[in-house]
Amino acid sequence: MSKSKKEGSRNFYGEYSLEQWINFVLTKEIILPDYQRAFVWEKEDVEDLIDSLKNGLFVPPITIGNYGGKTNYILDGQQRLSAILIAYIGLFPDRDKFKFKDKEYLSTANENDDLDDDEDRMPIDWQFNCFTTEGQDKESILNKINRSKYDPVDYELDENFWKDTYIGFSLIIPISDKKPEQQKLYSSVFRNINIKGKSLSQLESRKSLYFLKEDFDKWFSPQFANSITINNAPIDFVRYLSLLSQYKKNNEDAGRIAQNYKTKMEKYYESYILAEVNNEDNFLFSQLLIADYQQKYLALKKHLLSPFIPRIFTSIIDADIYLFGLIYYTIVEGKTISITEKIPFKIKEKVDAFKRNNKHIKSPSALKYLRSRIQTSINIYRNYLISQNNSSDEA
Repeated sequence: MSKSKKEGSRNFYGEYSLEQWINFVLTKEIILPDYQRAFVWEKEDVEDLIDSLKNGLFVPPITIGNYGGKTNYILDGQQRLSAILIAYIGLFPDRDKFKFKDKEYLSTANENDDLDDDEDRMPIDWQFNCFTTEGQDKESILNKINRSKYDPVDYELDENFWKDTYIGFSLIIPISDKKPEQQKLYSSVFRNINIKGKSLSQLESRKSLYFLKEDFDKWFSPQFANSITINNAPIDFVRYLSLLSQYKKNNEDAGRIAQNYKTKMEKYYESYILAEVNNEDNFLFSQLLIADYQQKYLALKKHLLSPFIPRIFTSIIDADIYLFGLIYYTIVEGKTISITEKIPFKIKEKVDAFKRNNKHIKSPSALKYLRSRIQTSINIYRNYLISQNNSSDEA
């Protein structure tokens, strides 16, 4: 007899009318998981979708994951369902009125100091929840919503369009009834789906991994890190954690950090995340996440508020020299640093030296330069540990 299957999922397929999909959304029978991105489509995208539906063209199905037999999560199809709801309500969110107030959804700073590298359109701080919080039907939504934040749209759709037009679905039900296994399955599904017309950025795709365990997103993407920017983009905190985790694993030797990963750093970051999620030291990384990490994060947040530590950078070279050592001793080693006015002077000396090398300026992501910045930053902060004689300013 074959062994019963304990992993994977049971999958079901079918279709619903647009009227039924709208009802599911408005009554919250289907909802968005926390890691789903905000709305990114333009008016033209909504119009294209409506035209496709009018003309009977193929529209990718909506993928739903059933969690614990109760909650139905939208794993793929948020943009499509949002567009359908926008067309139904007749209001399109004004980009200028729904700009993000923080940096959470900006692309993280790249390693080549390239201001023009990211051509992706930024999401806006809007999801279809902005409609559903106002009511469960069109009339109540239109009566309560602040219309000054929306542009009116009219696609001249009659009642038959909503009743007689269908979009398919695939329903995924995990075989395992264990919450971690279900989370792992849904995260895997999300990462492997291509969203129609607008591909996920690496950060958006990676972000789903932060939710493999409850509250792990607070470790991988703490809110305070969003206020530290390089060329107006927030730092990639996982980048710092992963590189310093390997530095610790290598007995504080930067010489082999990210070896063989130069062209696949996103895979490197993913490997680190999974090592933390699976609660294991592996051949590449040391486990950094501990039960009381919040105290270390509070200490780091306090340091970052110091007048001697800038929070706005124009070069990743400067940012790395300021941050690697600070994060290493505060988070990895759990030590206390004396942040004094001497630190910026020491860092400036090293940054100026690095920037005299044009190759370093042009290719800061080159591993030899990255490793040098890591070690230099750690060397600087080592002299300002509270337990040491701070009269030594050698770095």
